[in-house]
Formats: sequence, C-alpha cells, structure tokens
Amino acid sequence: MPVWGVETDPAMMMPGASKSLLLDVAAAGERLVAVGERGHILYSDNAGDSWTQARVPTSVMLTRVLFRDAKNGWAVGHDGNILFSSDGGASWELQRDGVSDQLNINKDRVSRSQQTLRELRAKLEVASDDRVATLEPDLEDAEYALERAQQAMSDPVYAPPLMAIGFCGKRGWASGGFGVLLSTSTDGRQWEDYSYAVNNDEELHLNGITADSAGGLFIASEWGYIFRSTCSGKTWEAIETGYDGSFFGVVVNPATDSVFAYGLLGTIYRSRDRGATWEELDSGTASSLFGAVATANGALVMVGLNGTAVASRDDGDTFISLELGSNRDLYGVAPTGSAAFTAVGRGGSINFVIDDESAR
Repeated sequence: MPVWGVETDPAMMMPGASKSLLLDVAAAGERLVAVGERGHILYSDNAGDSWTQARVPTSVMLTRVLFRDAKNGWAVGHDGNILFSSDGGASWELQRDGVSDQLNINKDRVSRSQQTLRELRAKLEVASDDRVATLEPDLEDAEYALERAQQAMSDPVYAPPLMAIGFCGKRGWASGGFGVLLSTSTDGRQWEDYSYAVNNDEELHLNGITADSAGGLFIASEWGYIFRSTCSGKTWEAIETGYDGSFFGVVVNPATDSVFAYGLLGTIYRSRDRGATWEELDSGTASSLFGAVATANGALVMVGLNGTAVASRDDGDTFISLELGSNRDLYGVAPTGSAAFTAVGRGGSINFVIDDESAR
C-alpha cells in the first residue's frame, strides 16, 4: 500500500526563526523552549529576550511542547511525529515517525474490528430475542468500523496531526486530529494506540490533554465535549459541558485542582469536581483562546487571537484583560517568574507581567 507524506528533511537553520510562527512554549527549568512552523524549535536562557534555534530532524509543523523536568521534553506535530530532548531542548531526536507507525496502527485496527465482529456474532447465535435487539445495533457499528479500517489499509497512509501532549505520573499521552490518542509507559520509546478506548465514534479532534493531582485525565474536544479518564486511560467517558462549540485546550490549576477548558470566541468553562460538572465563566473577551498556563501560586493566564491575553488570580471567578501592546495572534504561554510570562505566536514571542493588584 502507498505511504505518502513521509517527511525526512531536517528543519532549516534560519536567522529569522525566532520571528516565525510559533505555536507553543514551555518551561524547561529556567529555560524556555518554543516550537512552531517548519519544524522550528528555539530555546531561551534569558526569559525570552533572545532565542537560539535548535537542530531538529524534521521540518513539519510542531504544535505543542512539554517538559517533564529541566532536561526531558517532548514536542508533537504534523504527520503524527513526536520528538524528544534529553538536554533541555538544545538537541532533538525523532522518537516517533507518525506515518510509519500509522501503518501498524491501521493493521491493528483491522484485527481488532474483526475480533469484535467475531465476538458479537458468537453472542447473537445464542442470544434471546430481547438480547438480539440490543446486539444488532452493536453489530452494525462493528461492521462499519471494520469497513473504515479496511478502507484505511487501501488508502495512502495518513497520520493525523498531534496537537497535545501530557504526562500523568510516568505515563505519557499524545492526542490530536480525528480522535487519535497515543500513550507511552517507556518515556516515548514505544507509543501505543489508545484511540479505540475513547468513546468517540464521531472521531472528534482531541485538541488538548492534561492531568490533575489525583491522576485524572482530561481531553478537550469539539462539540463542547471533555473526555475524562483515570490515570490508566483504559476507559474514557464523554462529558457534556453544556457548550456546543470547540475547546482548544484544557489546563488544571495546581493550587486548587480546578479544571479549565478554553476555546472558541473566548469560551472558558470550569469544573471544581474533577470534570463531573462544568460551569461557564466570563472571560471578558470574544477572541478565541488557544494557549493557557496555570502557575503553582494559582495564577491563570490564557492567550489567543489578536494579541488577546486574560488572567485570573481567583481560580477563574474573575478575569482581567492584559494590554500587551500587540495584535499578533498568540498560541502558547509559559511563566518566567512569579508574575512574568512569555507568549508566542505569529511573529515570535512577547514578554509581559501581570499586575498583581488588578489580577486579584
């Protein structure tokens, strides 16, 4: 079967990389690491005042970056690629070639669908009339799933883009387009497909993922859905928040364990019971929000279109709008001090400080 779109060219070293489109930024100890278009990864040791471009083995767009500690970090992006750094973002290796791995995933999905069909047909043979009525819809769904899996085997291999990465203890998770969900328990040396474990028949995009202090996992999705699981991630439940638009990310306030989902047109929802129920908050903006961070002392900052940045010091009860002096779209944000932050987006990075009094 054809394998199209494999990207092997390394990212070009470019003098203007720090002014290009950057989609996320994360703290690696005292260092900042940012990722973006053309496989660009940059790092800063002076709180975003200047940047150094790292050598990267791929030139596809990178969407998110996460550091578990000052040394070990991961970046995800298009073609299902996952990159790993063990030196604080100065150098990177391709840990997962998404297109090559997708071929194996497609094979596994055919086998899993065939097994599910065999089990359902065996149950139908001995089922009572009442039981048949409940099993037949499941059989139709399984037959359709097999058809889709077989079609994927005959089409050119397509690896959906990854748009989020997170860790819950030692287990890592990466999620993205068309319902893809991957997991690792080996620091990324092997990634397993967990997409089948999510109750997501519509293959909604899984745009953001995070964990709380008790091991709960939360995925931000479309149609106002949040998918929730325990740390094992073996099963997931789809939770309706009361919103019907897209969430682009989800973040946990470490000071309170409140969970915040954010997205289209300035929408912010909060859960204070580990994702069981959700309430809409007043963000004070109608601009879509694409990136967020919550600090250990409870400061919550979100950034988005047209240079939008909003902040809260009271667990989301109130938000203030921050004037950054720029209308560039922003996609990621990271702390550089107790009240200082760096945001990235179109045209590079911007530094700003929250006024503690006005953000209370």
